[in-house]
Amino acid sequence: MIPAGRAVLAIALGLVITFSQAHTAGFGLVVFGGYAVLAGAFLLLAWFGPRAPERARTAFQAQGVVTVLAGIAALVQPAGGMAYFVWVLSGWAIVTGALETVSGIRYRGSAPEWTDWVVTGVLTIALGAIALVLPPDIADVFATPDESVLGMLTSPIIVIGLLGGWAVITGVLQAIGAATPVIARRRTVAAPSAARTR
Repeated sequence: MIPAGRAVLAIALGLVITFSQAHTAGFGLVVFGGYAVLAGAFLLLAWFGPRAPERARTAFQAQGVVTVLAGIAALVQPAGGMAYFVWVLSGWAIVTGALETVSGIRYRGSAPEWTDWVVTGVLTIALGAIALVLPPDIADVFATPDESVLGMLTSPIIVIGLLGGWAVITGVLQAIGAATPVIARRRTVAAPSAARTR
């Protein structure tokens, strides 16, 4: 259930970004802040509960706390500007990505989800690193060959687009991870039934 919940939240973030045209720093802070508060709260509820998995419990609890704090930091300053958005997003991504990557490496082979943790962690670190090194003042004007469409590619558009891409990719990864044990259990149940009918 934990991967499924994370998948739903991440894909929802990706869809909101994809179908919105207001890719400004303020928009990024609001949508990221909303996602982070919900995702962090979900992690805390999942990993502090009585049925919480034993593996990597401390790391995911810390990840939940950092995510909620990052979300609050984004929501309390929606007019913080591009630099503030980048620092909040990058700080969150690098810290939580490192925690998830280390958890995957530490429980390599003993936790079924360890590969998902490593891939998600590495992708999250990459998101933070790219956002951090990207120049904050990009403003490239572009046009179609017949100049019927004019536009401008800015730093907020790039960073928010990266966030949306990260959300969709990691959301799909989490969804696959959530579905795999269910499929495996169904096959395990179906195998004895098929053997009895022979």
